[in-house]
Amino acid sequence: MQPKIISRDKLYITGLTGNGSKTGEVWSDFDSKYNKNPFPRADECGYEIRYYDSERPAVLGKDIHVGFSAEAPGDIGGFATIVLPAGEYAVFDVYVAKGYDSGNKEMDEWLKDNAAQYRPRLIDGIGYIVECYNEKFDGGDKPDSIVEIWVPIHKI
Repeated sequence: MQPKIISRDKLYITGLTGNGSKTGEVWSDFDSKYNKNPFPRADECGYEIRYYDSERPAVLGKDIHVGFSAEAPGDIGGFATIVLPAGEYAVFDVYVAKGYDSGNKEMDEWLKDNAAQYRPRLIDGIGYIVECYNEKFDGGDKPDSIVEIWVPIHKI
């Protein structure tokens, strides 16, 4: 699985933070609150930030952040904004029907094979990936539904 490399400006992902083992509930809570208190979106994608750190597992179950990209950070009642720094991402297409983790082995292999050229980018010393739900995503049960997995990288 060969990723495409993209560059993005800062992203302001405004939404809710919660327990990654209850992702559906966090999205449902976000959707309910967003429908009551919508904010201007920078694009039509949904985003899920997943944090990981092999030495420091998720703190207090707050290991995901779900939401939409906002135009700028700000105080939007009931929501938190996570700022993702400008930079490059290795983007992998994952077929949801095969499982969200179905591409993990290939992603790990690509990072290992390209370690002389790229390193994962961290936020405050913590690793993360971004799941981007764009026009390729057609629900969780469709065989051709794709979620883009963005692995933040920096060139060495």
